[in-house]
Amino acid sequence: MVKKIKEKRQKKETPSFNELKSAQLKKYSLILMLILTLSMIAFGTYLYMTTSYQGSKTIQKNQMTSSDELMRQMKQMLEDEKARQATLPPPPSSSIEANATEIIENNQSSEKTEENNATQTTTVVTQQTPEEESKTTHDLSEVNDYQRSVKESGKPARPHDIIRKKYPEGTTPKLAIILDDVSFAWQTRSIKEIPYKVTPSFFPPTKGHPDTVRLSHDFEFKMIHLPMESKNYSSPEPETLNAVDSSEVIEKRIKRIKELFPEIIYYNNHTGGSYTADYNAMDRLVKIMKENNLVFVDSRTAGNSKAPEITKKYDMFLYSRDVFLDNSLDKNLIRTQLKEAVMKAKKHGYAIAIGHPHKNTLEVLRDSKELLEGVDLVYLKDL
Repeated sequence: MVKKIKEKRQKKETPSFNELKSAQLKKYSLILMLILTLSMIAFGTYLYMTTSYQGSKTIQKNQMTSSDELMRQMKQMLEDEKARQATLPPPPSSSIEANATEIIENNQSSEKTEENNATQTTTVVTQQTPEEESKTTHDLSEVNDYQRSVKESGKPARPHDIIRKKYPEGTTPKLAIILDDVSFAWQTRSIKEIPYKVTPSFFPPTKGHPDTVRLSHDFEFKMIHLPMESKNYSSPEPETLNAVDSSEVIEKRIKRIKELFPEIIYYNNHTGGSYTADYNAMDRLVKIMKENNLVFVDSRTAGNSKAPEITKKYDMFLYSRDVFLDNSLDKNLIRTQLKEAVMKAKKHGYAIAIGHPHKNTLEVLRDSKELLEGVDLVYLKDL
């Protein structure tokens, strides 16, 4: 009896086929869900790591870009500051002071007054050794060139040598201010702060100032500051025109500058005391400039410049400097010269003043608008 009951229990406890099938399905479902879950976790982990890596690379790239840009800006600031320092005049040495031979003083006579005012005679004219002269910066070179040329030749250009334009009665006098030796970005930034029209005159590019073409694009009107031979300047620009240069050399130089600055037609001389005083050299240059539709502007660095008679020969109007603004870097004397330029403009109907991008000159021009009352500040092309 007991044995029968046990057999019945064993028969009753044996699972059916459906139960086995259901159990297997559950088992496989669990395994599948586990596999899917693990796959999703693995895929999510992969996506997270990939996204994080790409984000990290992007951040690193942006940081590197920002660092590179910051370094570039700092490098540019350093270069601009070096360029600014390079343009400052050297401190006077005791030997220069000891060798000073003459201080040009204002004279009350009419002709001497004009020339002395043009050079404002607080500048000490010295007999320098070649070593001392080589230390002179190019910023004062036109002034030094002019003063020595006048002293050596004894023939300052007389006012009647210059043919002036005539304006109708009642026309407001005009003043054109040219800033020579423009070469660097800090200079162009300062020029843009001047609240009226001034004309920058750019050096052709060299290794020392390679960016003049680019910098010139920031100005509506500009000129070329053409390096020309001087007796009294020991640090000439590369490719300075010399009085012995042939027409072929001159033409090649002029055409190269025209290619670099195709929109500029006004050229004034950088130094050039020897060149402009040489009749044949000026004849070759002016002839080529006329053939290329260019206009020569005489900075008057030579007291006996041949520019008036040569331009007359080729039927070209000559623009000629009336006043140097900054033969001294004393701000009061720069203001005095600016007043002189205004007086000449009122006397003759117009005047041309030349300065340089010294810090003091630029600041005086920026802050002295009240000194210019009664004249129109214009570009040279508008005279």
